Amino acid sequence: MTKLRKNRKSNSFVDILLISLLVILIGVLISSIFSTIEMFKMRDEQDNKNFMPSRMSRMSLTAFDKELAVEFMDQNHDGRCDVCGMPVEQCIDSGQLECNMDSNAKIGILGSQHIHADWKIYIDGKALDFSDKSHMERMRNNMPVSSFIHVDSGAPAPEKTGDVLHMHASGVPLWIFFKSVEMNFNKDCITLENKEKFCNDENRELKFFINGKESNEFENYVFNDLDKILISYGDESEEEVKNQLKSITDFAELH
Repeated sequence: MTKLRKNRKSNSFVDILLISLLVILIGVLISSIFSTIEMFKMRDEQDNKNFMPSRMSRMSLTAFDKELAVEFMDQNHDGRCDVCGMPVEQCIDSGQLECNMDSNAKIGILGSQHIHADWKIYIDGKALDFSDKSHMERMRNNMPVSSFIHVDSGAPAPEKTGDVLHMHASGVPLWIFFKSVEMNFNKDCITLENKEKFCNDENRELKFFINGKESNEFENYVFNDLDKILISYGDESEEEVKNQLKSITDFAELH
């Protein structure tokens, strides 16, 4: 009888041990499965990050930017980027104006840099007023404007809206700013928002200066940080042009 009880206890102990080992094995197996799933998730996320650049700015593309991005990236209008094949909306959501997979792309993702330039535009000796071209104000009023290159309000006096150009990505040419505020600018003409055009003729000329030196880059110029830009149309004398150059502010260095 005593021997039978001992055998029963021994069998119970073995059963408990086997059950414990089975539970441990199941736990290890479940843990291994979840670890493997998590590893694949992390790898997929990393692959996506490597393929699609992350947004580097809290700013978002405006309606103007999105329309221009579609012009750049989806010329066959099939909803996919012509270069990388991704849905064009996904490229736009990642802050791209041009597909960064394109070796010819020059414009970086939104937020890839933030630089500033002081500038002035004179038409027949009168400085243009950009006080109504503020990025935030135009967005509030559903007017065309770009987050990539713009002027803005809110700086302390004596700086005024329009004194400083802001560029929020690398490689953004000047023409994008003008197009975004319904203007146009090239080596031949400057066209205002009201469609009034000022073009080169036998008496008046459109001139473009970078840091005091005349340049022929005009609308394609990509400014550098703290540049001083002058666009001047008219029949000004050399002395008058010098005075226009001197009128350019130094506010960019405060941003």
